[in-house]
Amino acid sequence: MKTRSLLTSALLASAIGMQAQVTVSIDAAGRGHKVSPTLYGIFYEDINHAADGGLYAELIRNRSFEDDSRALEAWYTIARDTLTARASIATTKLLNDKQQQAMRLDLNAAEGNEAKVVNTGFWGINAVQGRTYRLSFWACGKYKGGIKAMLCDSKCSKTYAEATVITGQKKDVLGKTWTKYTATLVSSATDEKAHFALEFNGKGQVMLDVVSLMPPTYKNRPNGMRPDLAGMLEALHPKFFRFPGGCFVEGQESPDNAFRWNRTIGPIEERAGHKNVNWGYRTSDGIGFDEYLQLAEDLGAKPLFVVNVGLWHGGLTPVDSLQPWIDECLDALEYANGDVTTKWGAIRAKNGHPEPYNIEYLEIGNENNQPDPSQQSDRYYERFKLFKDAVLAKYPNMHLIGNVAAWGTDTPTWDSKESVELLDEHYYRTPNWFADNFHKYDSYDRRGPKIYVGEYAVTQGFGNHGSLNAALGEAVFMMGIENNSDIVTMASYAPIFANVNDLKWRPDMIQFDARSAFGTPSYYVQKMMADNIGTRTLATTVSNPYLADVATIKVKPETCMVGVGTWGTQASFRPVSLTAPDGLHGTEIGNDNVNVKGRWQVDGDEVRQVSREEGSVRLNPMKFTADEYTYKVRARKDRGYEGFLVVFNYVDQDNYCWLNLGGWGNGQHAIEQVTDGAKTLIAARQGSVEEGRWYDVEIHVKGDSIFCSLDGKKLFDAKMKPSTFAGLFTSATIDEPSGDVILKVVNTDINATTIKLDIAGHDSRTAHITTLAGTKGSDENWLGSPTTVYPTERTVTLDDSKTLHIPNNSLNIIRLKSER
Repeated sequence: MKTRSLLTSALLASAIGMQAQVTVSIDAAGRGHKVSPTLYGIFYEDINHAADGGLYAELIRNRSFEDDSRALEAWYTIARDTLTARASIATTKLLNDKQQQAMRLDLNAAEGNEAKVVNTGFWGINAVQGRTYRLSFWACGKYKGGIKAMLCDSKCSKTYAEATVITGQKKDVLGKTWTKYTATLVSSATDEKAHFALEFNGKGQVMLDVVSLMPPTYKNRPNGMRPDLAGMLEALHPKFFRFPGGCFVEGQESPDNAFRWNRTIGPIEERAGHKNVNWGYRTSDGIGFDEYLQLAEDLGAKPLFVVNVGLWHGGLTPVDSLQPWIDECLDALEYANGDVTTKWGAIRAKNGHPEPYNIEYLEIGNENNQPDPSQQSDRYYERFKLFKDAVLAKYPNMHLIGNVAAWGTDTPTWDSKESVELLDEHYYRTPNWFADNFHKYDSYDRRGPKIYVGEYAVTQGFGNHGSLNAALGEAVFMMGIENNSDIVTMASYAPIFANVNDLKWRPDMIQFDARSAFGTPSYYVQKMMADNIGTRTLATTVSNPYLADVATIKVKPETCMVGVGTWGTQASFRPVSLTAPDGLHGTEIGNDNVNVKGRWQVDGDEVRQVSREEGSVRLNPMKFTADEYTYKVRARKDRGYEGFLVVFNYVDQDNYCWLNLGGWGNGQHAIEQVTDGAKTLIAARQGSVEEGRWYDVEIHVKGDSIFCSLDGKKLFDAKMKPSTFAGLFTSATIDEPSGDVILKVVNTDINATTIKLDIAGHDSRTAHITTLAGTKGSDENWLGSPTTVYPTERTVTLDDSKTLHIPNNSLNIIRLKSER
């Protein structure tokens, strides 16, 4: 199997000084197993406004006025002087039985004194000079006057585009019957914070519903996707497309809040939409079953549909009453796969797609096989069998995927005699965990079910948006998957999308606002790996003559600081004392440097964090040197979902420890250690803190040992961990059609190195190298700097030494070109 070499900083520095040579040996003649042709795909879920306000190109927010039963969210009116334009929610005389609310406008306007009803879009509408927008809306009423549509600035003082929809003259008037109106708008300016408005110059009452404004879409689909975001998916060359989630599949509070596919097809005015309670907003279902399937087709990816098994967050359908859910599943498959002579195939054809979409993969449930049955896991194996038997009876070649425990274990198992083809494993962990699990699948039983790693990502120690270290940990894990793709046949990072204005879950590999988007380093890892899979694995070994057994490395920094902090919570602190047996020896850093993050207020000896920022930190103004010290502080949670943090061994924003009291939604206490931007959980236990109560916290550090107490009671007695992240990881495949050998090298160390290639059975004189690297592992991309971490490419000629430079903190894809 492939090997991993740990390169400590000290050893590597020594090695470079002595002109050390790390040798990577590849046996190109000894072919391994085939690389799975379905290995890398994408997992989509409507989270963080991934659909409405994201991938779905619709620009009008709350277009059907259903988002709130009490207020017209994202809409407002403008009227001058004595004019009125009163907007309210109407619940009678509606467009159809799918729409439960509409907008009623009571107008008293006139030519020259117009009134407007305005939509803000999703944190602004991206108006682009020269771009054409397609408008449609439904209206009726008793109104005399004209209606114009326009794009304008956020104050509606500048008009970028306008079109007359109704002149109000003679026969061109609004009638009492619901009628669909359309128009096109061409913007004369660029403004990412533009608003949309309908302008009225008459009097009376107008009813509005399903107001839609669509820009150009990906592949010009009429109810399609935002081109830049869909284009970023296309660039991943996904082999499959898993949809619609995630917890979005299950819903919450009610089965009506689950994804019900048959309520999401047809014209948009016939879609009711539903509450996306899991992620905190309502969805229009503008991206419905058809759009998911069409997108998969447009991406050249096999659709993978996740079906609800009668479970939702907070409720369930009993096993003996599952037939309606099974029927719903079978109907969905008929819609996707049936010919036009079938009931649902005919409806698909009517909706514009006569040819079948051909679903081949079906996942039965989402994370519904937890050890605790109350966690949406009631009698899962029985549910699985009922669905399996029904599906295979009609579709015997369907690839079925079962659930295993999705959290709380690194070794999920299928504890049923019922056969299953694929198992869906989920891992949200630290960079260290992913690097440490390079060999995870080496020992899996090849006689058992195949594995689909359906969700994985670094979610602890990822920085703010998603760091390079996080991506490199994932890259190492992916290399291990490739090495074992005879058993791990599919994998997909999760989640994909996040509107930066609604970050419910972080990180996400594609983040965006109304105008632009960026990929995190994790996105570029996914792209680089997908672009360079190969067809068969090759045996690879690493030899480092300077790597030897070393004594345990002391982890505690010699010089450090202490402080306090919060995570999305407001809290107050009263530092008590900082002492050391031999006295503290240090320097003052100055009060201007103590606030690392957050909004802090000082009142005498009390400091308060008054914002809801995550990872807020305020330091004690002394930087000191001591192998042993004791830090005491009083702390009080004032408001929020979490507790508070006590910071120690602080060196900089990439290297520190903290005692997290009331973390994880105020359900757990823990010691967390951050090394070079990567976070590790040192110790944890259940626990919470009360709001408004003062607590006495003590942290005693002696070398790498940590003792923590809360109100005088022992909480933790633990030791800091040396980082296992730094290392050199390699794997290789051959692309048989081209003859290229594809070598992947990840260097997670903070130092660069060189490698000498020793290749048997392959003659190559040139190498095309794609590198993803940064100055340090904590480097990130963001909207203001989207390419801080970005792939670079170069082609080199290999001399007789076949020696290559490998940057620090880097993923390197080295394609050794065949000379045949």
